Amino acid sequence: SDGLAFITLYASTQAMISSIKVEGTTLNAVMVNPVILQPGQNGIVIKFDNVSQLIPGTSYTITIGLKVGGNLIEVRAAATYYP
Repeated sequence: SDGLAFITLYASTQAMISSIKVEGTTLNAVMVNPVILQPGQNGIVIKFDNVSQLIPGTSYTITIGLKVGGNLIEVRAAATYYP
């Protein structure tokens, strides 16, 4: 698999993605585009390394850390792995 995740996030104000993790795994995000979210709907592409540790058909929680002003906010998205 290519290790890509496609997520749509709505932002009420500009925000910057500061961290991404897949709960229960040691996956690292090696690419995120865009890093800066604009107000409204944002289509985000995330590339992960070492996806061989994922189980096909299993749902995972992706936690995205966002910097908004001086605050750090975590949002979660569910994603199912299909190789």
